Amino acid sequence: MTNLERFYRSVHGRDLQPWERQLAVRIAAALNTTTNDDFVVHLLLVYMSTNSITNMYNELVAARNTLAEDNRYLIQTVTKDLRRNKLMTYGLIGAVALAVIAGAWTLATVVSLSNGAAANEARLAAALEACEQRNTGRPPRGLDLGR
Repeated sequence: MTNLERFYRSVHGRDLQPWERQLAVRIAAALNTTTNDDFVVHLLLVYMSTNSITNMYNELVAARNTLAEDNRYLIQTVTKDLRRNKLMTYGLIGAVALAVIAGAWTLATVVSLSNGAAANEARLAAALEACEQRNTGRPPRGLDLGR
């Protein structure tokens, strides 16, 4: 069992696949050494990781391209719908403007009512105070019942 086979069993839990063994033999032949050399194992690992990174990159590029194409299609669809439904769009903008105006009117009404209530409260307090001042000469009604 070579170092490469031992490495694959310990790391991957399996034997070398035929194409992996063939690649290791080619690397060893290019280096004028055997597949038992550690440098061959390292080069094979570098190749495998580079190959995995390249595959992931290609998948990411494909996903990005698909996403860009879907976004272009969505933008085209929305612009067509907006052109087709201009009247509906203007109606919705008008409804939003009307809602904002109604909200401002309601807020102004609430503020003026609270100011009016404060003024009425001040008038009522002044009237009660004036009544108390007029009645200070006479005893309150409830005191003469006990006599």
